Amino acid sequence: MNAGSQQVILGNQQHPHVGPFVNPTRPDGRLWGSNVRRSMGIIQIICGGIEFVLGIALICLPTDYFDHIDYVGWGIWTGVFAIVTGFLGIFSLTKRCMVIAYMITSIITAVLCTGCFLYAVFGVLIGSYGTNGTANLALYIILCIVFFIHMVISIIGASFTCGALISSTNQPQQVVYYTPQPLHQQYGPTPPYTEAAPHSGITSQTTTPSTNEAFISQKM
Repeated sequence: MNAGSQQVILGNQQHPHVGPFVNPTRPDGRLWGSNVRRSMGIIQIICGGIEFVLGIALICLPTDYFDHIDYVGWGIWTGVFAIVTGFLGIFSLTKRCMVIAYMITSIITAVLCTGCFLYAVFGVLIGSYGTNGTANLALYIILCIVFFIHMVISIIGASFTCGALISSTNQPQQVVYYTPQPLHQQYGPTPPYTEAAPHSGITSQTTTPSTNEAFISQKM
């Protein structure tokens, strides 16, 4: 290599770029399972409305002692509680507090629907013995179906709150992007040297004369 040659250094620098805080579990701001909870909430409102209307109808058709128990309004109060639970499920798309409230009310609704279902089954078994047994029997059969569906829907809705509560506790993550830059060349001088005699094992360094020394040597 000649003394005046230059050394080429290739480099590639990467500049970090810090992105915004993101959470992959909530790309649109909604909690996990929001669509399912909304659907279950709508069904719960429908079931609650049916239970409310049939509960009023049972009060209007008492025939014996068993039917007089309907004055307690077990279908009415369960229907009202179910409607409230359904609205909580609809509004639990993005708010964690609503998810917790919907989970609690859904569990309570499932327990209430189980008790009302058993009571309606008992009413079906003995409802045909009254004076207006046919009307009461029809109402109890409908309530059996509605309460069973409502019980299953409440269990499904409550189960879909667990994933939402877990995902909402995850902290947002900050993403760091590295942008690669194109290759660039950097030229630097190579130290001059001369080769010594073969097998001597000695490499002698030569120094390039400065400008003043070259000027004096020319005058001499």
